[in-house]
Amino acid sequence: MSSINLLPWREGLKIRQKKRFLLLLAAAVAVTAMVMLLINLRIGQLVAHQQERNHFLQVETVKLDQVLGEISAIRQQREQLLERMRLIDQLQHRRAFSVRLFNQMPGLVPPGVYLSSLNVARERIELVGKTEAYPRVASMLRSMEASRWLTEPRLGSIYASDSQPIALSQFSMSVKVVSEGGQP
Repeated sequence: MSSINLLPWREGLKIRQKKRFLLLLAAAVAVTAMVMLLINLRIGQLVAHQQERNHFLQVETVKLDQVLGEISAIRQQREQLLERMRLIDQLQHRRAFSVRLFNQMPGLVPPGVYLSSLNVARERIELVGKTEAYPRVASMLRSMEASRWLTEPRLGSIYASDSQPIALSQFSMSVKVVSEGGQP
């Protein structure tokens, strides 16, 4: 039999297979690295795009906050103007109040009742005066109750005075004022 040595051929095959394996391994590593690099670049692009969108939204939010601040300021100005209009309206309604009060007061105060002071505070009138007799004050209370614009008359006090030469009784009372517009 002849002696053929197959070892170098097998060793050469093993070396070639090893080189081929290492080459394929290097190619796989290179392809994997390339794919990872491309994925990393794509993720970076997506992150940068999202950051741009976030920045845009932040800028727009600041603009909207400014607009809302302006709207709030406009609303405050509107409320101030409405309050001024209400005040002017109240002044218009109160304009004729004193004329009406002094025109109708002689009809409400009976003879024998003398008013010494009349104070108007908001929607109440405080009256202080003297009377010759208690029934005259009661008559004045009834006439005020019958009035459409004077309501809830309340007698605060009534007492005899020691004044000379005519004995007059002192009294104090208050009455609520109501007008057609809801303001006195």
